[in-house]
Amino acid sequence: MPSVNSFAGYIFDYGGVLVGSQSEPDQEHLAALAGIPKERFFEFYWKHRLAYDRGDLMRAEYWQTLAAGAGTSFCERVIDELAEADVQSWMSFVAPMWTWIAELRRAGRRVAMLSNMPRDLGEALRSRTDRLQAFDHVTLSYQVRSAKPDAHPYEHCLEGLGTRPEETVFFDDSLANVEAARRLGLRAVQFTNREEALRQLR
Repeated sequence: MPSVNSFAGYIFDYGGVLVGSQSEPDQEHLAALAGIPKERFFEFYWKHRLAYDRGDLMRAEYWQTLAAGAGTSFCERVIDELAEADVQSWMSFVAPMWTWIAELRRAGRRVAMLSNMPRDLGEALRSRTDRLQAFDHVTLSYQVRSAKPDAHPYEHCLEGLGTRPEETVFFDDSLANVEAARRLGLRAVQFTNREEALRQLR
């Protein structure tokens, strides 16, 4: 099995890998803003999320589609509040992962981020933080109009990173996304935490 440092390229998912998953308080806040019971809110939140991530639905369309599923509608102010709360809920950066990325780049490895995310979150990352500057390449679903586990985002990321699939390792918390990466020839690891990811690589 390859050692931890034997790969030329490293590709990281964002949510659940580089940032924590949405917290319970964040989820409760989103549902309260919407005025929809939390379980029902997140049923429609995830049902239409890939379309939002791909850019098939823009901000107002996504939130109104969610509202319609729950039998209601949102005014413009509530949509803005929901969009902002949603962005903030995906900003809990996991410090050890960002330290690891910096270490990999100092060691001469190529590092990328490949994530399904809507335009609101991607543009917030660009304008409010310097996090995307930590990578040699970034592929975001709304920019390529395609989302994992479709093959195109992986291929786009590999091309931008400049490494071959067999010399590249990919980390994602979603098994479906990991399996899709393996079908393309990447060494893919289902991510639970940094220590477990390193153990699997060893």
